[in-house]
Amino acid sequence: MKGSQNYGGNERGTTEEDTLSGKGRSQQLGRMGEYAVMAQLLSKSWVANVYSPAADTGIDLVLLTKDGKLRMIQVKTSKIYESDGTWFNNISQTHLTKDSTQAGMFYVLAEGHPPGRFLVFPARDLLEKFQNQFKGTCQGNLIEFVGGFPAGKKFQIRHWGPTEKRQQTIEARTKSQSVDKYWNNWDLIK
Repeated sequence: MKGSQNYGGNERGTTEEDTLSGKGRSQQLGRMGEYAVMAQLLSKSWVANVYSPAADTGIDLVLLTKDGKLRMIQVKTSKIYESDGTWFNNISQTHLTKDSTQAGMFYVLAEGHPPGRFLVFPARDLLEKFQNQFKGTCQGNLIEFVGGFPAGKKFQIRHWGPTEKRQQTIEARTKSQSVDKYWNNWDLIK
């Protein structure tokens, strides 16, 4: 815009405040991810209904299948960074460890603004990726499951953009380790 100033923005003129990655916007970002996941689930023929609990107790959505099965879902929505790299943070080791013992507990990792790309994990599979410090690819890009900060309290998933960490991405492709089976695979929740 002519005559306007761009403080802390990018070359397109979008400021941090204009995006959901800005300070104080994490709740809106999280809610947007939950609604995006809810919309995806409601479009599936095997879903009877999706509920959003009134209080956040570590379960963001409760799903009822047409077969009468209950599924609990924790949604984690990524922040978006200028480099086109994304990563998910704030996955509590304590919560994931506990959740992995519950049948019917899933984590959905939502990417994009608005979220349109999803990794759907049974909680026990996600915990296993962290325990094994998995490094591989997701849709051809490098993905790493590592310990976060503070150590021993958080896990972090780093899903790098197409232009980042090229040598490590090539090595991961060579090893043919991928999490693509979780990519937009809503049937895992059935």
